[in-house]
Amino acid sequence: MNNLFYIFLWIFLGAAAAVTFLKYFRRWKIKKRIFKARKLERKAVELLKKNGFEVVELQKESHYTLFIDGKPYKAAVKADMIVKKHNKIYVAEVKSGDRSPSPRFIDTRRQLLEYYLVYRPKGLLLVDMEKEKIRKVEYSMLNSGYPSWLDYVGWPAIILFVGFIIGFLTRGV
Repeated sequence: MNNLFYIFLWIFLGAAAAVTFLKYFRRWKIKKRIFKARKLERKAVELLKKNGFEVVELQKESHYTLFIDGKPYKAAVKADMIVKKHNKIYVAEVKSGDRSPSPRFIDTRRQLLEYYLVYRPKGLLLVDMEKEKIRKVEYSMLNSGYPSWLDYVGWPAIILFVGFIIGFLTRGV
């Protein structure tokens, strides 16, 4: 009976030690990943500047409301960088690793699409820090519906001018 108590005690202590070790190991891995991400982000700033981009803001957080069964839920989004080039605003996402720097990776595509819908930039940039390459990402369904300056000013001006010519040629007859 006495031995059984010690067996259960050591099993309990071993399980508690394992849980504690795993908890601290996970925290260490997260801290290591955050440290690496910050380091790569600093390198990405230099890469973007070298390519003519001006960094407007780092870790820009924004919010939107998501309705779930009619109930509002406030969702947060944090872009790595907001950058500017030739007076055009871009959201830049810094990635490293084997899969995530690829725009073909589904989680990366979804993240960039969410950034586009929240921030409404002129473009999206995916900064691959493994290859030190900046990739511009565009979505076909987003580019097709935008009216140009011609739609707002040009066509009405042309129609007005044609009407003026017709009125002038007929001299108000």
